[in-house]
Amino acid sequence: MVKRSFPTILCALSIAVLAAGLLPRSAVAEPASDATGKVFVLPIQGPIDKSMLFIFRRAFRLAKKTQPEAIIIDLDTPGGRLKETQEIIDWIRSVDVPVYAFVNPNAISAGAIISLASDAIFMSPGSSIGSAMPIMLSRTGGGVEQLPDDVKEKMLSVVRAMVRGLAQENGYSEDLAEAMVDPDKEYKIGERVLCAEGELLNLTAMEAIEVIPPQEAPILSRALVKDMSALLAHVDLADAEIVRFEEQQAEKLARWITMIAPILLALGALGIYIEFKTPGFGLPGIAGLTLLAIFFFGHFVAGLAGKEDMALVIVGLILLGVEIFVIPGFGVVGLLGLVCIVGGLVLGMVPHMPQGNPLPGVDPKQITYVAESLVIALAQTVGAGLILVLLAWVLDRYLPKMSIYRGLILETSLTSEKGYTSSGDSGFDRFLSQVGVAATPLRPAGIVMVGDERVDVVSSGDLIPRNTRVKIIKVEGSRIVVEPAPPEEGTSESSQ
Repeated sequence: MVKRSFPTILCALSIAVLAAGLLPRSAVAEPASDATGKVFVLPIQGPIDKSMLFIFRRAFRLAKKTQPEAIIIDLDTPGGRLKETQEIIDWIRSVDVPVYAFVNPNAISAGAIISLASDAIFMSPGSSIGSAMPIMLSRTGGGVEQLPDDVKEKMLSVVRAMVRGLAQENGYSEDLAEAMVDPDKEYKIGERVLCAEGELLNLTAMEAIEVIPPQEAPILSRALVKDMSALLAHVDLADAEIVRFEEQQAEKLARWITMIAPILLALGALGIYIEFKTPGFGLPGIAGLTLLAIFFFGHFVAGLAGKEDMALVIVGLILLGVEIFVIPGFGVVGLLGLVCIVGGLVLGMVPHMPQGNPLPGVDPKQITYVAESLVIALAQTVGAGLILVLLAWVLDRYLPKMSIYRGLILETSLTSEKGYTSSGDSGFDRFLSQVGVAATPLRPAGIVMVGDERVDVVSSGDLIPRNTRVKIIKVEGSRIVVEPAPPEEGTSESSQ
């Protein structure tokens, strides 16, 4: 009776996945479809981390649809990881609207690199920008990790090529950009040395707007502005409506969901596993479906899982159901279903990046954050599988011995010797020990022809293919149990 509840589970899981996909991407208030006269403001406050990407993905996807007048990155950050920085830069380069960086008051390290990806940089009074050399923080929390020279140069070459490409694309000085990331790069204008060899370039607001002959434009910043209103006036958008994107409650929840994704997957699958092991559909199945729906909702809000990933999981569930209920055994269709399910889960944890041209002078193979995300997603899926196997083993081994489990199971037989009687004579006792032929596959329920009579039966074990000779071994009221007939058994009179 293990597989009796699978159609219910399959249907319910498909509905749960679809429900998660049909919810708004972040369940937050967003501007109307027409963003004419609006300016999107995206804050980068504090270290750049994964949860900050949730806001950027939401904002830039909306910007690609609605085309606001401009996007302003409001920066006050000490930096962050290169992986998240690369994704933000790709989003900035993917839109066809002006993007401005407002250093308010600090754009250090990754913040400086993001500023170079903008069409223009504006500085607030007392602000600073620069010092973007890549470093590796110790995983044990002991500060900056010392790297071998070859590894250090490899990291530096990637960032150096990135800032040089951004400078070429947006009209900034390549030498200035490289001096921010490479301490061996001297930066000077004419005879004036702004950054000596052995130092990293870091500019104050006044230095960034200075014009040094023979140049006719400021070193880096277009202007010094005291606030957002002054910036908008400088770019002729004084009357624009500001739409500021902030982290919403759904995105805060998604942050935690993505952090515990392997546990959610493992517990959700465990609930389904327990449901397979018990007849009917109850609490374990509901809990499993709920956890899987939470998993997809969190990754959908985070801008990771898309409807196509959820559709892939549903297709996999359908293929798996076809394999179990239509095609005897387990073969190509079932394997393909499992591949679709696992593939949908993995892809649901990988960011869907906008397509764009590579940066000038940058080898696309050096931009590896999508590959890194895929490796992390595979590791999380494997981790969830290991947790599931461990929990399933523990349950199979210890749960039957626990009092809570025995309390759920009827361990006594309701026999006539103990005074129990059936509600009426079903008349099926006459089929006991008879031999018939399976008219349908028994999975485990199905129909057997005993002579000219069609009898509803269940098998005592695994699937029994159609046209297999079976023997009726037990009759319990209206429940008739069969097993494959031994080869030496003859056909009974009633089956002639």
